Amino acid sequence: MSSKARFLTAAQTADRLARLGLDQARARTFAYEDELPGAAYAWHTHARHQLLCPMTGTARLDVAEASFLLPPQRAALIPAGERHAMARRDASIVSIYFDPSTFPYPLPAVRIFEVPALLREMVLHARRWPVARGPDDAAANTFFSAMADIVGPLLDRGATYRLPRGRTQPVQRAIACALEDVSSAELSRAAAFAGATERTLRRRFREETGMTWRAFVTRARVLRAVDLLSSSDASVTQVALDVGFQSLGAFAAAFRAVTGQTPSGFRKAARPGPAVDA
Repeated sequence: MSSKARFLTAAQTADRLARLGLDQARARTFAYEDELPGAAYAWHTHARHQLLCPMTGTARLDVAEASFLLPPQRAALIPAGERHAMARRDASIVSIYFDPSTFPYPLPAVRIFEVPALLREMVLHARRWPVARGPDDAAANTFFSAMADIVGPLLDRGATYRLPRGRTQPVQRAIACALEDVSSAELSRAAAFAGATERTLRRRFREETGMTWRAFVTRARVLRAVDLLSSSDASVTQVALDVGFQSLGAFAAAFRAVTGQTPSGFRKAARPGPAVDA
């Protein structure tokens, strides 16, 4: 993410959410457009399901065992009570908060899915009904009910843009070390940072994440590239080099394997307008 994050402590996060009144709203469903530049919220929960939709840029969502990057083509539905943290940095985000009774079935975990054009337009339109809206607005209630009907079938589709978090501190520290600079993420440096030998870290990493260290680094580099392609004007070739790939061909192959798209195709979808040449 290109701009510096404004990290909020747990107390600051709780205070801001309380002042916004998201859990105290009278309406069952409403929209909220985040207006705090560069916000990185500490771990928290909501009383309602949250549909988190980046309009521009890329947001990061953390849950207990995984991290997700959300470019504008993807959204997350976070169940009520699900502990999570979120960083928006330069992303523009609109969230829709649904009373749990809006959906006729329980939501056991976060779901990441592709946002169709209709839903994207509905999210933008929903901004006219913020947290303070009246609960008896028939037009709003009908609109949000229709939105829930559209979201429901989408929840089991699409790429996840997921990175594992690990269960133990050494693996979590190794992941944090790698994500500090994915272009130079080396097992030896991560092992030293985690206080483990390379052999032990390699074994524990696979046991806890289901991935090899090399596969993790490749995926982390691709997801960093997702961020850069969404938010910077660097060429595709420059992005590939910046995240640690030695050739454009290797970058394109890895990018397609993770996202199902070419880097240029992804950028075109994420940022409609004049193309940036490779």
